[in-house]
Amino acid sequence: MKTNYRYLSVLLFAITLLMGLTAQAQGIRVNYTGSRPTINDFVTAYLAQGGDDELISSIRKDWKSQQQGRALSNGASFTIDVRNGFVRYDKRYTATSYNYTEFCYWNCKDGKHKLLAINNGCIEEGRPVTSQFSGLSFFTYNNQTKSMQPTSRLDLGASIDVRPEVTYALPQAGKDIMATIHAPQGEVQILMKWNGAKFDQEQLGRPAGNVQVSAPTGSFGETIKYKNDDYIRVYTAEQFLNALGSNRNVLVAKNTEINLTPMLNNQSLFRTRFKMWTSDVSEGISGGRETVVSEQVFDGRQLTLVNMKQLVIEGEQNSRIVVEPRYAFCLNFVDCDQCTVSNLTIGHTEDGYCQGGVIGMKRGWRNTIVDCDLYGCGTYGLDLEGTKSFSLYSSNIHDCTYGIMQLHNCEAVHSTHCDFFNNREFTLVEGYGSVGTVFEDCRFYSNWGDGPLFSFANDFILLGCDIHHPTEKLGTMDKCQQPSQSQPNKFSPNSSDNSIRGREIGPDKSRR
Repeated sequence: MKTNYRYLSVLLFAITLLMGLTAQAQGIRVNYTGSRPTINDFVTAYLAQGGDDELISSIRKDWKSQQQGRALSNGASFTIDVRNGFVRYDKRYTATSYNYTEFCYWNCKDGKHKLLAINNGCIEEGRPVTSQFSGLSFFTYNNQTKSMQPTSRLDLGASIDVRPEVTYALPQAGKDIMATIHAPQGEVQILMKWNGAKFDQEQLGRPAGNVQVSAPTGSFGETIKYKNDDYIRVYTAEQFLNALGSNRNVLVAKNTEINLTPMLNNQSLFRTRFKMWTSDVSEGISGGRETVVSEQVFDGRQLTLVNMKQLVIEGEQNSRIVVEPRYAFCLNFVDCDQCTVSNLTIGHTEDGYCQGGVIGMKRGWRNTIVDCDLYGCGTYGLDLEGTKSFSLYSSNIHDCTYGIMQLHNCEAVHSTHCDFFNNREFTLVEGYGSVGTVFEDCRFYSNWGDGPLFSFANDFILLGCDIHHPTEKLGTMDKCQQPSQSQPNKFSPNSSDNSIRGREIGPDKSRR
């Protein structure tokens, strides 16, 4: 029998509404130990009010199993962050169809109350499904009575009165809710910012169709037409971080340098959609949620983008992205697909060692870097792990302290019309467990190191490349395939040949 996900979602929202009406009459008691309740206590109290409906019982049963350390039901998972007051439950039926419930709470500035939000949603075949029973509801908890009562979204400034469907995302860290209006002409994001008593709304991007929302746009940049497409032009780190997300084109404005470090290092300033402040997201985020992360490194924090799809980050002209920590990636991608970084100079304000490349990617598929200049990192210009169908085109990698690139367990990494120069100090191009690596029309010059130029465990291909490097340090040339007579490779033992001239590679087709 085929499951009707829309029916299940509507039924879940109906039960939630009925629960709220019952709770309004008598309140929901929150039992806890210690000096104050945690998100676990709020979730337990909320679920204890549910009836015997199959979906509500499923959440309650899995929550009890989670608390007791037992196995969850098939397709169920929890994300629990007690420190930041956030819980998310996912119940997956297929790869693209699942229900989810999020819980989050805030402290009120009067010191007497807390606000709990519950957000229910359903994804059916990869698309959000909503109904008249909106997924977002609130309860106000009284510290004195130790009970919570339903609270109107309108009273909290969290009501969005539009006809198109609206879905919500609660913050795992921070204070802001992201609402997405799904109009036929496109999506509009509204950031609802908690001020301690209610939510203030800010609109991201232009209205879609007949959707009209009166909200300031200063912290989100401006929506423009660029290259016959819609872009969000940004001038500051705050605007840049707020604009990031799937299916977006983000344009760093002309003659603009964006230093990400002040925003990433200050949790009170790190306010962006789907944000997270954490120490490590290398293993990804459960539920496939797209997330903008401030991730801890040895001497600061780095920007990590998780589960992004079809995101374009582009420079308009003479545009830069820099970071201050020597051990941080400038841009780090985890489980991202079909994303593009284009026409940008990206690097560190100071060289480092041991950790921190320019661009890192873990897993992901069909990502591209084009017309970029990557420089001054603590390790490699590119550090790829488990990445498939990656393309580097018309770009420079230079002045990196460990080498040019490191490829671990990657498939089909293709570098075309690129220059690699002034890099040091160990093995310059490493490929372990990687297959289908191709360099075409690339130049290697003015590089040096104690290790070889190439170190590959599997075959790699050179096509029409110009390689200036000592012959005895070329490395694993027994793994090198040179299949094309029409694109012969040229080798010179002189790495610092003065005859080498710049060509139109990198941002704005600059000559190097």
